[in-house]
Amino acid sequence: MQLKAVSGLCLGVFLLPLAPAALAETQSNISDCQYGTSGVDSFADMFTCGTVSGSLRSMYYSTHNAYFSKGFNQDTISYGGFLKFETAPFYGVRAGVSGIFLRGINHPDEAHTISDIGDNQTNFGEAYLSWEHDGFKITAGDQRLNLPFVGDYDWRITPALFRGVDANYGDSTNFLHATKIWRYKPWGDDQFLNTTNYTDADGTTNGMWAMGGGRGMQWDNKSLTGQIWYEEYADYTRLVYGESHLQFQDALFQPDVGLQFVRGTSAGKALAGEVNSTSYGAQLGLTFTPSLSWKLGYDHIAASGNSWNNGSLVTPYAHNASSGPYFAQPFFTSTQDLGSGNAYMTSLHYVMNENLSLGTQYSFMDLKPTPASSSIDQSEYLVYFTWSFTGMLKGLSVTDFAGVQTSPLYDSSFWQNRLIMQYDF
Repeated sequence: MQLKAVSGLCLGVFLLPLAPAALAETQSNISDCQYGTSGVDSFADMFTCGTVSGSLRSMYYSTHNAYFSKGFNQDTISYGGFLKFETAPFYGVRAGVSGIFLRGINHPDEAHTISDIGDNQTNFGEAYLSWEHDGFKITAGDQRLNLPFVGDYDWRITPALFRGVDANYGDSTNFLHATKIWRYKPWGDDQFLNTTNYTDADGTTNGMWAMGGGRGMQWDNKSLTGQIWYEEYADYTRLVYGESHLQFQDALFQPDVGLQFVRGTSAGKALAGEVNSTSYGAQLGLTFTPSLSWKLGYDHIAASGNSWNNGSLVTPYAHNASSGPYFAQPFFTSTQDLGSGNAYMTSLHYVMNENLSLGTQYSFMDLKPTPASSSIDQSEYLVYFTWSFTGMLKGLSVTDFAGVQTSPLYDSSFWQNRLIMQYDF
């Protein structure tokens, strides 16, 4: 990293803690507002009692032999984030709007710049209206979402956003949910698009819609939770996803046993290719102490030679971005983009104190992208940590993910490092 980049990163770290001072007067006014479940008493109070939040970030992202392309190295450092204002509720109605920005520091040439954090952005981000009453909430507009394979997997600088209507009744365990999406804003763009992450697909899309439900129950110090979803991506795929967990809360190490099922079939023009995908997964989680936890995950993706990527799942908004809820997944690549076969993952996470948490993860992808190819036999070794500041610097954190992927199909290893300095307020 050149001196200019280092200086820019250090400047960002110096400036981030100063943000609370700029917001102090606003926060003191907000603290004087008190209201019940229906909200404030007047339309004017919606704005005077609103809240300001945001996230400022600086990220250094480096890859070497990127995705096993020998000699292809990328190094990018950028800063940016978002600033959001949300009104107080008035008869259950809220409005929210945010601005996003992203700027680079001493970027290399385009071929060696990582586009997700390399292209400058300045625009509005979220812009929505919501109404909430008695456990029911509906939001319309440009917003963040959290659905299986559709969400803001938020390690980049600016958020991924979706233009649509999202409705939920209940809480995170017992719920009914419905969503309709028309447009999508990826991390590397500040515009809402009628395309997806399948950039080589020939055609546009009208988005997707989804319905889901979840249920939980408790008996004899055991908890059982489950959820099931149906998602339909216009001219791509129909997807059914189910997941269930049984936790033994009073048993030694509090075992958590999870099962999942994913089924994908073609829809409409099948822009990414024909889809015939079936996945089964299992997971075991153990909590050794309140600070130390371990997981072991497995997924089997059934081979289908006439289907996209030998039976892989088509996920238009998670392609090349995230494995979503798959139990077995690498960090630098996505399970559903690697082929069919067996995927394994184990991880260990430790919270040392209120400042430091750290962990390690290993995954093995015994997957074949075509019926005639050999298994990629991809191993990924990952270590990570987060240092969270306290006191006057509360909200500031430093996180690093570092790892390597290896495969017998290539004579070079794929290395990647992501260093993030972040201030949330």
